[in-house]
Amino acid sequence: MIKFLKQPLLWLLVILCLAFVMRLYKLDSPIADWHSWRQADTAAVARNFYKEGFNIFYPKGDDMSQISETGKFNPLRLRYVEFPIYNAVVYAAYLLHGGVSEPLARLVSIIFSLGSIVLMYFLTKKYFGQGTALLAALLFAVLPYSIYYSRVILPEPSLIFFGLGMVYFTDRWIWESSKSTFGLAVIFSILAFLTKPTVIFYTLPLLYSYYLKEKGLFPIPKKYIGFVSLVLAPLLIWRLWINIHPEGIPSSAWLLNGNGIRFRPAFWRWIINDRFSRELLSPVGVFVFILGLVLRPLKNENLFLHLFAVGAFLYLIVFATGNVQHDYYQTLIVPAICIFTARGLWLMLKGLPLFLPRIVTIPLAIFLLSLTLGLTWYEIKGLYQINNPIIVEVGRKADTLLPKDAVVIAPYNGDTAFLYQINRTGFPVVAASFEDLIKDFGVTHYVSTNYDNDTATVLKKYKVIEQTPKYVIADLRYPSSTSGAVIK
Repeated sequence: MIKFLKQPLLWLLVILCLAFVMRLYKLDSPIADWHSWRQADTAAVARNFYKEGFNIFYPKGDDMSQISETGKFNPLRLRYVEFPIYNAVVYAAYLLHGGVSEPLARLVSIIFSLGSIVLMYFLTKKYFGQGTALLAALLFAVLPYSIYYSRVILPEPSLIFFGLGMVYFTDRWIWESSKSTFGLAVIFSILAFLTKPTVIFYTLPLLYSYYLKEKGLFPIPKKYIGFVSLVLAPLLIWRLWINIHPEGIPSSAWLLNGNGIRFRPAFWRWIINDRFSRELLSPVGVFVFILGLVLRPLKNENLFLHLFAVGAFLYLIVFATGNVQHDYYQTLIVPAICIFTARGLWLMLKGLPLFLPRIVTIPLAIFLLSLTLGLTWYEIKGLYQINNPIIVEVGRKADTLLPKDAVVIAPYNGDTAFLYQINRTGFPVVAASFEDLIKDFGVTHYVSTNYDNDTATVLKKYKVIEQTPKYVIADLRYPSSTSGAVIK
């Protein structure tokens, strides 16, 4: 037993098992929980790979509406958000399973997150030691925010895995110059940048390692130029490729500072009060994080991981509007938060002789960690809830009634979650007149849970297939005079 307690890799295995079990919570939830619109878009690409044939250069969602800054409709349903690595892995899982399964897609995200725990452990161990590394892994495993966003159907779990792999193996290659670490560094870096170029904020500590190793910035050795060229070439090719179909590229410039909020008081209130103090850490967790960040490095520490945290801070500032509007954007900074909160806890466990003795700091550290988990779970638990259960019920009903090749209008304020539940392509909003949508895009059916003006128009002009107080399903191919509606 004593030997077991002294085996850090066995403790890491325990943490991985704990992380896996905790991420199984509501694994079978339909895609109608928090950020269902983004999850539905991601899941639709994988589902359409399975239904329509796999072509990684033509990822297709369900949405034909205008999603780009061009203002053009997207009849091919192209979804050029990120290179669909995550979607392709989910598609492969569907093939092995023999069918589309949202819990399986969530399981893919969970596996990526477990890989991130391992990489973060080894990265933290190198610079902050064994104790902090195990605590960082534990925090990534049990923080409620991390748990929720480690089982969503989004590319973020894979982004964190690829990004941490890029940092860990590139740093090793800089210092070791071995062929194996070079290969792994290139592969992880290519996958990270193809998933989301925002991973560039992870490169700041790598520049620091390069500076220390080469004892200066210039002249740049050819091997680094070659490395950067290999890493960025696929991203450049992908960007040139998707520009052929700009109607499939969602608007994104607004994420930087589209509403002018950067550095305004509201920006700091959102980031510090809502994101850090409510969802990510809680006020007491923020205190421990700052403690780990500001206390001077120990003798065997350099500033590598501190610059990792600086990169995370720069990301929050650069993508100001995105981080204020979408709380899933903070997934990129979770590793830095876990590392320095762990460092703060570890320093408390070791004792702070200038402040308090260990007899005080050890129970205080345990209490603060427990309080952090409890307070953030109170905020995060609502994200698991199904926001509008009726879209799941009606979506499944429509899926049984409509022909497989139906093109549907499923108005849900532009949110594609309802369209995804119906399992048909079409529009998540009434994007033009019904006549134009029928003529230009072959729209065949209308499904709605709202009795608004658009639904009133449909009831007046087109054949109703089924109508209840909760929903309407109509066939837009036939006028109302031929209606044989089933009224329930």
